[in-house]
Amino acid sequence: MKKIKLLSVFRFIILLTIINGEITATDLPPNIISTLNKSIHLDHWQIVKDTSPKLSLSTTPDSLWQLFEPSLDDERYATGNWFIKTHIIIKDSLSSKEVLGLFPINFVTAYEIYWDGIKIAQNGIIGINKTDEKAGSFNFNLVLPPNLLTRGEHTLVFRISNYSNYSSWKWFYGYMVLGKYDSLLQRIAQLYYQAFFITGILFIPFLFNLFLYIARKRKIEHLLFSIICLIVILDSVTMLAPVFIDTRTTFVYWQYYVYQLITLLFTVLFPTFFIYLFSFPKKIIGLIIITTLFIFLFFTNIENRFNIMTLTVLILSSIITLWALLKRREESIIIFIGIIAAWTAYYFNFAFAGLATTMVICTSFSIARQFARKEKAEKEAQLKSARLENELLKKNINPHFVLNTLTSIIAWLRRDSSSAIKLIEALADEFRMINQISALKQIPITQEIDLCRVHLKIMSYRKGADYKLETIDIDEKDTVPPMIFHTLVENGLTHGYENKIVGTFKLQTVKDADSIKYVLTNDGDFNSRESKGSTGFGAKYIKSRLEENYPGRWNFTSGKSDEGWESIVEIRSS
Repeated sequence: MKKIKLLSVFRFIILLTIINGEITATDLPPNIISTLNKSIHLDHWQIVKDTSPKLSLSTTPDSLWQLFEPSLDDERYATGNWFIKTHIIIKDSLSSKEVLGLFPINFVTAYEIYWDGIKIAQNGIIGINKTDEKAGSFNFNLVLPPNLLTRGEHTLVFRISNYSNYSSWKWFYGYMVLGKYDSLLQRIAQLYYQAFFITGILFIPFLFNLFLYIARKRKIEHLLFSIICLIVILDSVTMLAPVFIDTRTTFVYWQYYVYQLITLLFTVLFPTFFIYLFSFPKKIIGLIIITTLFIFLFFTNIENRFNIMTLTVLILSSIITLWALLKRREESIIIFIGIIAAWTAYYFNFAFAGLATTMVICTSFSIARQFARKEKAEKEAQLKSARLENELLKKNINPHFVLNTLTSIIAWLRRDSSSAIKLIEALADEFRMINQISALKQIPITQEIDLCRVHLKIMSYRKGADYKLETIDIDEKDTVPPMIFHTLVENGLTHGYENKIVGTFKLQTVKDADSIKYVLTNDGDFNSRESKGSTGFGAKYIKSRLEENYPGRWNFTSGKSDEGWESIVEIRSS
């Protein structure tokens, strides 16, 4: 985008004299080139209608030439055949080793070039209509003949035809540079090297964040960052295309639309990415879009659009980052450093590439740190869950539980051998199921319910009681961490049914767009000391399992209710 700049690249100095409502040319300051300056942008152009495009160059009276200012003459000079000229002064005798070159840049037209009335170059074929006109080469430049570069004043004339208009970009938004040929070629090469560098450095974070979006629960911030990288890559590829493909001068139209789209998308997506990164309210995104579109449509034009939109994205991103610093959000310091670097790049006229590169590097580093922290937290949660799993297994097969169950079996053998056999089968089922699922990360909720019912059956036989589990709105496709409801049922029996031989547990699912809740209630008798809920081993196990499976997206509450006891496990979608 730096190469087009979306500015009035002619930088004309308007010296207007109104005579009979017409703008005419008076004595204009010439363009001065010497051994001291490497290049100059040619200014102070005059224009006149080319009434005989098929004839050779003829002398046009000075009174017919008019001062040319694109911002005043967009429609007047958009289509047709024209002469434009300017005066150049070679201030001193140039060294024989100095080679001057002329570089017409972003002219969507066919043209011929005359130096002191002598035709020295032609790019494309000048026509009198769209059919006759043939666009020239996009990468056109020429070495000026040394014998023409004498000390003193010279006249440069461009003979132009333009009948192909495919966008708001006009032929006179192009500009011409005169200077030392090798130096100008080196400057162009540096721009291409810069584009190559940006493309290469952003391709890896583009793929990495796209992979993270697909593989890690489709977090929007990864997708947004990947798209931002792709947009900057597209900018560089659009610039590099003429290097690899033989393009015509009309390629500028394609660049125009691509750069407009890139400018708008980048201005919207970059602050939006920060909203997701720092977990700010998503409704702010609508405000960002409205603000950006309003500025884009009503406060910019082809001359200032790039600068204004660059300033807009910097201001919006700075406000969001400062807000994140005040809120002490993770990685806000790193992003703030990137914002400072981006403002520095803007100050040194390296705005788009500098903003994109510095911010992408800082943000990539930030995402990498978050990724590392998350991986560390997940490993710690897994280790903690494994320790608690071992403790839970020991708890379920501890000597006290086994001894009491065997005592119950002996008692049932004396009274009712068939019931004793059922108790032994239920105990075997529970041990087998616990052994199968304890090492798994998630199991079908139906399997968890079966385990709870087997445990209630064992306890019913042991106490000569009637305990049961009812389910409401259970989705058989749901999966849950193993033994979380089994643990709650076991705790409920231990603390609420010491003196009750009839009890009912109810497990209900409540779903909405953002979360799913599992509500487990029972009608046990609980004293006031237990009203604040369990903080023992069982609760630690449940919280550890939830954090392992749904890091930062769960909530667990448990406490006394009017009917007995209520435990709620909530899992949020984000």
